[in-house]
Amino acid sequence: MIATIDMGGTSTKFGLVHEGEIICASICDADAQGSLQGHLDEVLQRLKVMCGERGMGFSDIEGLGVLSTGLVDNLQMKVLSTNGKYDEAVGFDFVGWAQRKAGLRLRMENDARGALLGEWKYGAARGVDNVLMITFGTGVGTAVIADGKPLRGASFSGGGLGGHIIVKSGGRDCTCGGKGCLEAEASGWALPQLIKEHALYGQSSLRGSLREMPKTGFRELIEHAKAGDPCAGEIWAHCLRTWGEAMVSFIH
Repeated sequence: MIATIDMGGTSTKFGLVHEGEIICASICDADAQGSLQGHLDEVLQRLKVMCGERGMGFSDIEGLGVLSTGLVDNLQMKVLSTNGKYDEAVGFDFVGWAQRKAGLRLRMENDARGALLGEWKYGAARGVDNVLMITFGTGVGTAVIADGKPLRGASFSGGGLGGHIIVKSGGRDCTCGGKGCLEAEASGWALPQLIKEHALYGQSSLRGSLREMPKTGFRELIEHAKAGDPCAGEIWAHCLRTWGEAMVSFIH
């Protein structure tokens, strides 16, 4: 049995996995700008409760897998760089933390690459040797399997085109310092501002959603679009179009 933590920008997913099968899983709010160790400690405690609810001791866990945004050295189990999320992760001793707090061996990977590895070994990409995956969430990530091997490169950035290719020259400001990046034009962190700036926002049902939930994401956007809200529909169409154009760039 393996314990897993996926540190997203908006939410953190965690659970227990056995031989590729998800035994149980849950989700909590992320703390991407707060204390990294405090957040990890909280999630670890939730995992321990999860074990107890299933009649297991935490000593039954064989190891801990952690996925993180940014460049991740999967050999030394270190985060090499981030972009406005979990800045404390750079230089943080993940291996030491896992040993001190849980007595567990640790494995780490970039979040997009980890998602692709899961699909490649157990899911939609099983049996395929050449795969490109694009993940859309708070940010945008990419990962590649080439000739049956994860593409990492000498600096662990291989396949990681991510959300910082330019899709609109002179477009919206991005957190990386650029303008018109894919993330700035159509990602989860940009979504609330995209909604507020839309010409139909004043009459949109999304106004109430943003008041109640400032981090309104794609799930809420799609719900409002399906309910017939024009503002939500146009923004959702914009995101789909932008992602499609970016995928063409990735492939070619």
